Amino acid sequence: MKSKSFLGVDFGAGSLKVAEFEPTESGGVCLRAFGSHSLGLAGAQEAAREGVIKKAIQALLSEHGFNTKDINVCAPGFHVFSKFVKLPPVDSSKVTQIIQYEAQQNVPFPLEEVVWDYQILGTTSSGELEVLLVAIKTDLVEKLFKTAESNGLTLSLVDVAPSALCNAFRYNYGDLEGCTMLLDIGAKTSNLLFFEDGKVYSRSINIGANAITQEFANESKVRFPDAEKFKVEEGFVSLGGAYEDPDNPKQAQISKIARQVMTRLHIQVNQTMQFYRSQQGGSAPVRLFLAGGASIMPYTAQFFAEKLNVEVEYFNPFRTIQIDPSINLEELAKVAHSFGEVVGLGLRRVVQCPVELNLMPKSSLRRQEFNQKKPYFIATVFSLVLVIAAIGWFFSQLTQEKNKGVGTLVERAAPLERLLNELRPEEQSLSSQMQEIQQLTRFVHEKYFWPDVLTEVRSAILGAERETERMLGVHTGIWMSSIKPDIPGLDLTEVEEVDLYADEGGGQSTMWQMDPEMMARYGLMPNGEFGGGFGDEEDEETSEEDGYVARLNLVCTGVNRIGINQNANNQLAFNLLNQLHSRTNLFDPAETKLTGNLAPVSQADNTFKFEITIKLVNPLEL
Repeated sequence: MKSKSFLGVDFGAGSLKVAEFEPTESGGVCLRAFGSHSLGLAGAQEAAREGVIKKAIQALLSEHGFNTKDINVCAPGFHVFSKFVKLPPVDSSKVTQIIQYEAQQNVPFPLEEVVWDYQILGTTSSGELEVLLVAIKTDLVEKLFKTAESNGLTLSLVDVAPSALCNAFRYNYGDLEGCTMLLDIGAKTSNLLFFEDGKVYSRSINIGANAITQEFANESKVRFPDAEKFKVEEGFVSLGGAYEDPDNPKQAQISKIARQVMTRLHIQVNQTMQFYRSQQGGSAPVRLFLAGGASIMPYTAQFFAEKLNVEVEYFNPFRTIQIDPSINLEELAKVAHSFGEVVGLGLRRVVQCPVELNLMPKSSLRRQEFNQKKPYFIATVFSLVLVIAAIGWFFSQLTQEKNKGVGTLVERAAPLERLLNELRPEEQSLSSQMQEIQQLTRFVHEKYFWPDVLTEVRSAILGAERETERMLGVHTGIWMSSIKPDIPGLDLTEVEEVDLYADEGGGQSTMWQMDPEMMARYGLMPNGEFGGGFGDEEDEETSEEDGYVARLNLVCTGVNRIGINQNANNQLAFNLLNQLHSRTNLFDPAETKLTGNLAPVSQADNTFKFEITIKLVNPLEL
């Protein structure tokens, strides 16, 4: 029986690489087909990347005719956060909890926004756990899923470049002794890996071959695609020193730019080597393997051999991989150095790999499971439709019987309908009478409104006197000169002055004197006196014209005590205002305030006046 094949897809920054693998009887993999497609500068630009990748994968699938839709993918290095952390020796049951804490501390995004995974790579001589922690934004993985699904592909695994390279290298070069470096130079980033005594350490460096192209394009004033083409066809890394420049000035220019970029990369490589030896307890590397699309630029190997003083070779990820006879080996040799991640993806299906990470988000897995179960859902929906059709037929029969019954009821209801039409005018008359009763009831309740207001004002005045005497030690007095509703066009007779300085318990009666017509109008006298009364035609016309009483203008007169205490008059006025503010059942404290300034007085004056505007909580309809 023929084994099921699958695809490995490397979504790199500069190119898209695809290979079809098939498991072998010996437990390995066989390469059945391969292809690559350049993404240009847009491949490294997030805004344009998704569209460019969709076109590239469509072109590869149609051009090479891959026979499977099952794929493993590798996310590009510049999308992935990875870090090696050391954990103290702990019980195995607490490892996951500690790694969760380390992820929260190290991943530069909230964990709910990323997909993350980890791999315990081993232990140090002191018993510490060496852990590789990787994370990628969830929305970036979702884009990979959408790209795969739009081309009819089923995504099974999401790996990252460092772990895929590690698995491919270990599978092909597991027999090497000493410390070995693998430098994969990509378009936007480069991955540096160290292998020694079964251990691995990696670091991503934000320097890639696109930097050479971009700097050359800027200096030469040419488009990026033209600069990239010239770099691939005629570019090389300048040997520097006593070597002469080529005759072609553009070739000399790009060679110097390439050497500058490679020098920056070498500095990062050298710093990583020092860190590996000092912090990771590693040894000095004895060899370097180059990989990635930019590694084959002429004299790159000589450059690093000179700078690092180590043996330099090119990484062959197909060294121990079976290759189908139909493969063109010459074409494969041209791109083999850049297929390390793809081979690592292929090995994940058939062998136990040193690093096994999977950044599949739960939401995508649920959607994938739903797609797998979709045929069963369709069958269920079809069955449900048949059931609904049967139910519909049943209810259609039931509706016919119901219509017959409704016809009978309509005949019986006709006399009742006529009776209802006769009752409707009486119902409307009753409703009108109820409204009149409600209006009269409201008038009765509002009859006591003004006495309540005046009582509260009196209580506030007495309270202000007591508070002022307590605060300033000054015997004082205050009384109301007038109180008027603040209604445009309404002129009411002022309330006569009444002395409120008398002691509350002294037995002296206090009488408020208002204009008789106003008292009758606002419910302070019985109906019928002074030509007034509620409900007469004249009051109804006034109500429609004037609207509501919302504010009152209160004018007060106080005993002038500035000769004894300079602030006595001001304090008396503010104490009265505060007393009114406390009567929140009737007065709105936010809108009740002093109006204007205190009347100017001298020590010779016996009294002073001030005004307060009172805002009613419940305006009274006139």
